[in-house]
Amino acid sequence: MIKRFYMIAVLAMAMLLALPAAAEARAVDYADVPGDEVRVLLLGSSSAASFTVSVGSGDYYIASAANPDDALYELSSGSITFYTSGPSSYSVSSGSFSDSGVSPYLLVPESAADYFVFNGSPYRGCFKAVNSGVYYYAVNQVKVELYLYGVVGREIGYGYHINAIMAQAVAARTYALGNCSPAHVYYDLTSTTSSQVYGGKNAESERIIEAVDRTCGQALMYKGRYISAYYSSNAGGYTEDVENVWLSNAVPIKGVPSPHDSWAGKYSSYGASTYSWTVEYTPQQLVALANSYGKTDIGAYKSISMSLTCAGQTSVSGRAMSVTISGSKGSVTATKDAVRSLLNLKSSLITITDQTAQKVGAYIKGGSGSAIALPALDSLYAMSKGGGVMVANGGNSGVYVRGAATLAELPKKAATGNTIVINGRGYGHGVGMSQFGAIAMADDGYDWDEIIEHYFCCNTGIELTEAY
Repeated sequence: MIKRFYMIAVLAMAMLLALPAAAEARAVDYADVPGDEVRVLLLGSSSAASFTVSVGSGDYYIASAANPDDALYELSSGSITFYTSGPSSYSVSSGSFSDSGVSPYLLVPESAADYFVFNGSPYRGCFKAVNSGVYYYAVNQVKVELYLYGVVGREIGYGYHINAIMAQAVAARTYALGNCSPAHVYYDLTSTTSSQVYGGKNAESERIIEAVDRTCGQALMYKGRYISAYYSSNAGGYTEDVENVWLSNAVPIKGVPSPHDSWAGKYSSYGASTYSWTVEYTPQQLVALANSYGKTDIGAYKSISMSLTCAGQTSVSGRAMSVTISGSKGSVTATKDAVRSLLNLKSSLITITDQTAQKVGAYIKGGSGSAIALPALDSLYAMSKGGGVMVANGGNSGVYVRGAATLAELPKKAATGNTIVINGRGYGHGVGMSQFGAIAMADDGYDWDEIIEHYFCCNTGIELTEAY
């Protein structure tokens, strides 16, 4: 891994963006914040034809989105209502001011420190309401650096090593820039896990702002274009080739070893649960999952099968590339990342043990009085007919116990188990950066750029770039 050292001047300019409450005078004009704007969906509705916001702090002006530099009305307090009568019919009002036009209106801040309040939450940047003809959208149009202030902590947490948070900032910045497109008519990103979790100003902290500012403008590019820099909670020890999880390999994110994932348990019980876990299903539960996923009726359970290959592609990490649940009336198959949806799993890095297909040779009585099957306990011994010892789960028809005076035979019962056991590792799709891997790498002495290069740049043609 090659360490990159960037121009001190760039970082100095980026530090101007830090906006702690005690230093508002250091705030730059909103227009001077580096980088592009992203459009983040705050709320979508099929019924709300108007949205009201209020000035939380600072100076704002109202403008037409078609001419955002032309201030129609200036205000430093009060509320503003945006009306969206149709895709080409908009109006806005605030106090004694009102206007109408064919394009949406913008509420624009003068300073990067300014914020508005919508649905009780504060947001930096601009506010816009748009109408698709079917849905009404409330959108936060905001410079990507300010957007990241409200994303990075929500995605990775707040108390980890600064290099892990900086790596997250680079991945989140790249993901945001890679998902901006004129083809997105109304918004580029949601504020939920379907894009990146965005909490606005409430999600900020000094540590998060520092991580964003210190990596200002750093992004990942492939052949001159921003990539979708995917990341997930825990890769389970090895990340996966992007085409083995989704359909496209237009951006060649490749699977790499991620041994630091195993450190997750050091940070919390939640961390431990992201690395290793077990799920058990009854046959009836598997049938219900298959029927729900496939919108069908496969009948009574027969079997479950898994393959590491699909359409000529083989998982590099050991993830299930296809899983089929078969029943008396049919079967349902899920491939690649859809395996998680079929089986309701944290990850597709799994092994499956179908105990219903395994013969059981002996039972013991559990604490509740129920019989516990012993399918393969080679180290469990019982008394033989001659008074010696024998493997309890061997081929003999019975085992023996010593009574008050004689040996008594206990016939063994042949049966099958009643659950399907799925052992798994990891949490998420497994493409790109493993967040717990990054956290542990930072604690192990890796810098943010080394973490980024490990997960994205190894033999891929993807480059860590000073985008602005």
